[in-house]
Amino acid sequence: MTTKINRLLIVLVLIFSCQGKEKKETTNTINSLFTDGHGNKISKAELAKSTEVFNYDKVYFKKNDASELAKSFYEQGKKYQEEGNTKKAIEEFKKAHKEAPNWIYPIYNLAIQYVFQDTNKDALKYYALANKIAPKGFYDTKIALHALQREKIGDLKIGTYKNYLLFELSRTCIVTAEVNRSLCKTSINELLKEVSNFAPLWKDYALFLESYQEKLNAIEKGLSQNPDAKTKGILLLNKAIFTSQNGDLEKATKILASIIFNPDSEISNIEMAKYFLNEITSDI
Repeated sequence: MTTKINRLLIVLVLIFSCQGKEKKETTNTINSLFTDGHGNKISKAELAKSTEVFNYDKVYFKKNDASELAKSFYEQGKKYQEEGNTKKAIEEFKKAHKEAPNWIYPIYNLAIQYVFQDTNKDALKYYALANKIAPKGFYDTKIALHALQREKIGDLKIGTYKNYLLFELSRTCIVTAEVNRSLCKTSINELLKEVSNFAPLWKDYALFLESYQEKLNAIEKGLSQNPDAKTKGILLLNKAIFTSQNGDLEKATKILASIIFNPDSEISNIEMAKYFLNEITSDI
């Protein structure tokens, strides 16, 4: 069976790309109805409805979530945020939040600004609120909340998440450009020297390794470092992709099904698992 994967992308973090290669023949016939042995089922037709890039805004940016006044405060806050004026950005985001208490966007951005201010108590408060409003996930809420909770109890070095956030926001990694690949790999290595027990770094590191075994080792290392729900899902997605590329379609299918059917999976990971499962079984 020949499987061709042109491009799969999770924003900022997960970049999938591979050229078509021959896959090993599996002795098991994969039916159009996928199951996990626990009564969960999903059809090929449903998988075909999935999209290549998950868009949180389509799920959460609803017109009736906020008044025009709240939106104007929010836009002003975004402007200050882009200018690096954290204090003013917080003021405007708080106004937007007061005007529209259940609108997730100012809440999420307030949390980010408090991370930059090294005010983790407030950052935790707003990330927790964002997680309550969007329990299935909203951008990097689950990564941040988990990391800051670990910092609070001393399980992670203080400042780990802030440094990681700055790295994610500032890097210009392009997988097809070798110079950028090298710079990114070096940057991640430096961070890993400081906090090797932070799973998101292993998630990123795996993307810049060459051999299947090196990638798999980095993924397994990440999975062993108490990952948050979103990071765990991305690690498993990458494991499925690399496993598929290595020729084991059956194993890759089982990994993707485990993401789709896990009630704790993050919403973007579920969508990407559906999309990729549909891709690797396109000849069926």
